[in-house]
Amino acid sequence: MEVINEWTPFTLSLLKSGCTTADLYTALREKGAPENHLQEIIEKVKTIYFSRKRRSGFLCCGIGVFLLVFGCLLAIFLYQYGGGIKFALYGLTAIGVTFTIKGLIDLIGW
Repeated sequence: MEVINEWTPFTLSLLKSGCTTADLYTALREKGAPENHLQEIIEKVKTIYFSRKRRSGFLCCGIGVFLLVFGCLLAIFLYQYGGGIKFALYGLTAIGVTFTIKGLIDLIGW
């Protein structure tokens, strides 16, 4: 387990830079990682990487949905009392949709 933890930061940085699985195997071999632990190292790093992206995706989706609902309610409230609804209707909706799409992209894993 110590060997896997030793190679995790290096492999995680490669994965964040956009390397494929084949590139990770090649880079680890070139750096001298033990052959019998390559698969375990890459699996652990992918688990860490995608769990972080999933957490970020859920957070962004939550913020986006909150902004969409808040913008809708604010527009309804402002309309009833004669206020300007353009920012609530268009601004908060655009920001909410942007956050929601970014969150969905993270959840899908792109």
